[in-house]
Amino acid sequence: MESIATNFSSFYENLATKVARTVRIEGSISSEDVNFHRSSSAEFSESLDEQSERLLALSSSLIKVAAEAEPGDKRRKKGVPDLKNIEDVEYHWSRIVDVIDNLLEKADTCLDEFTGIIKKLDPAQQAQAREAASRREPRNFPTIYDYGPSKIPKPQLQFERVPDARDVSPFRPLLKSKPHAIVPLEQSLQMVQSDSQPAYYPNPYEAEIRAAGYPSSVYATAPPVPPQPFESTKAVWVDTLEGVSEMLAELRKAKEIAVDLEHHDVHSYHGLVSLMQISTRDKDWVIDTLQPWREELQQLNEVFADPSILKVFHGSSMDIIWLQRDLGLYIVGLFDTYHAAAALEYPKRSLKYLLAKFANFQADKQYQMADWRLRPLTEEMFNYARADTHFLLHVYDHLRNQLLEKSQNLIDYVLEHSKAEALQRYERPVYDAETGQGSGGWYDLLARSPVAFSREQFAVFRAVHQWRDEVARAEDEGVQCVFPKHFLFKLAMTMPLDKHTLFKTLSPMTPIARSRADSLLAVIKAAKIAGANGPELHEVIKPPKRFEAVAAPPTVPTTPDVEETGIEQPRVVASALRADSSQFWGGALEQESASFVPPSTALAATQEAIRLSLPIPPMPSTIVEVREKLAPAPAATATPAESTPPSPPANPVFTVKEVAARRKRKAPVEAPPASSSSTSSSASSASSSDADDDDEEAADSSVESSVKEQSPKKTRTEAKRPSQGEKKNKNTQDTTPFDYNSAPSVLHAPKPAAESTAASSTRKPFNPYGKSLEAPSGVRKPRAETAGRSYTFRR
Repeated sequence: MESIATNFSSFYENLATKVARTVRIEGSISSEDVNFHRSSSAEFSESLDEQSERLLALSSSLIKVAAEAEPGDKRRKKGVPDLKNIEDVEYHWSRIVDVIDNLLEKADTCLDEFTGIIKKLDPAQQAQAREAASRREPRNFPTIYDYGPSKIPKPQLQFERVPDARDVSPFRPLLKSKPHAIVPLEQSLQMVQSDSQPAYYPNPYEAEIRAAGYPSSVYATAPPVPPQPFESTKAVWVDTLEGVSEMLAELRKAKEIAVDLEHHDVHSYHGLVSLMQISTRDKDWVIDTLQPWREELQQLNEVFADPSILKVFHGSSMDIIWLQRDLGLYIVGLFDTYHAAAALEYPKRSLKYLLAKFANFQADKQYQMADWRLRPLTEEMFNYARADTHFLLHVYDHLRNQLLEKSQNLIDYVLEHSKAEALQRYERPVYDAETGQGSGGWYDLLARSPVAFSREQFAVFRAVHQWRDEVARAEDEGVQCVFPKHFLFKLAMTMPLDKHTLFKTLSPMTPIARSRADSLLAVIKAAKIAGANGPELHEVIKPPKRFEAVAAPPTVPTTPDVEETGIEQPRVVASALRADSSQFWGGALEQESASFVPPSTALAATQEAIRLSLPIPPMPSTIVEVREKLAPAPAATATPAESTPPSPPANPVFTVKEVAARRKRKAPVEAPPASSSSTSSSASSASSSDADDDDEEAADSSVESSVKEQSPKKTRTEAKRPSQGEKKNKNTQDTTPFDYNSAPSVLHAPKPAAESTAASSTRKPFNPYGKSLEAPSGVRKPRAETAGRSYTFRR
């Protein structure tokens, strides 16, 4: 073995050089025009075909050798492809890849065993594991232990109580005794029957947790106790019952302990507590919780259920569940540093942030997702696990002092939420295959995914989801080890009915799915037939809550002040911040009744997005109001009552874009008769500006007609140039809003009763299309009007 390790580097370098040379030669040959040389030389063509057949035969032989299973197992040999030509390689490509992946996986496992990362089981342990597996329901297919992708043998097969993931009955607590009990154990383990939910076993320490008080040290500030030097101290590895007893004797003397767990849930349906770390002020322990006697750790309840000893966790929500499920341990007197960080409104609340803030320790989180079933642990993994509790009591000291300095209510808030975490109880994940409701069901998966399935695809999705769950329970593997979540949607969309399409859809295919391919195809075929008359997706899946149209609360709820409680309250959109009706949309978004159901998810999403957006501020009704807000306040002058303009109607037509000065409309106005001298002074003064404008227009027309022949360009320029009087009248008129309702018609204006001969001879008939045919100077004028073109004007 030592000679192989010594000569491996030289062997590897020699092999890599030859492989690189072979690949380089192959690339140079393929880059040439092989077909040309094949057609030009029969000898070259025969030689090329001979070498191709030889390489293909060698490849086929190597694949068969690599895919051979143990003696007597013929299932693997059935899946080995026989490569006779290049088309077989393309057709069986997915099966070839599976064989190569399995070969590389075995090589990786052998290297790990050679380097010592994985401890290989001796033949007696392997026989014991297989015997433990045989006590379960017999299977007629290879188990994941034999051919699974995991490099580590299943430790749960060696437990005294082998877990059965197919058991969906109510979880009964594992307690064998109950230290520090207020309610006896027998009474605590009575099943609770309820009409609103299925029967369940309560938390056996519920009464003790609710009645427990916290030590007085929790309510008193004290200087933080510095932790022991991390580099100069070592944690104790506990993997025997004798070590557990020695540790328990020291824990009974402590006043505070820090606890943390490392969990693995990839190659186990329910998951496994793989490590437990416990620290006091002076010592650290790391307990191996994968030993066959793991349930004997229940003796730690003498400390964990003692209310006089404070148990410090960080993010204990799942730790409480895992301790109940695997070890039968319960926590009385819990202090969760996560809730303390939340009450203090820290920008981050992770343990890594707290360790860096108070202990100046940088945790390497690359081991957070490590496979904690590995034995023996690497030094880096061991130090990472130990650091989670080594500094936690020091962090607790700082958090407790800051909570007490701010408010007594904050410490009560943390303790109340910590008790709520300890009161949790574990329930086995069970979901209804028909409705998809429940832990791990398909309902939430589809509700969060924007997919459009047909009836058949919807039925296939539900059936395949249930099939994957059943297989994972039978194999005691995570559902992702059967195949990942995105393959569920691929299978539902394609609905494969033959193995070739199935393998192509699930490529790369896991060993579990490959071994059960026939069963999976039968499920897909049956679901597709049954789904033809089944329900539609939108009939079962309701829109998510964020898309539902919800009426605003009638009043603004009162929330505690953050300074008083230190709790970040959820933000509530109250009705006081929202108008009763939109100024822009009107009543189009108002619901007809409280039980309104949107016709489609898209419509509901659009309505809710508009309703939850910032409200549009009140808009002015008319352009007059806009001008009144923008224009300076005019000087106070006496205005006759008769000159007051009429008030605008309720819903006038207005132009939002009108911000510049309006050009004077040159509409013909009927001249008053000469004998109308009895007209009131107010009326004459109101129309004086219009009369002046008409006189100036007539004068301009006469001048224009007289000099048009001599200098047309100059005359038009001067005619368009306004005089001082016109500018004054125009500025004066702009302050008065124009009344569109009482304005005379432009298209059908009446001819004036008396008109001078010169003006009438020079006035051109009104052409409504004249303005549209004019263009700025320097731009080509549009073509003249052609038949069939029309212009629409709004009065």
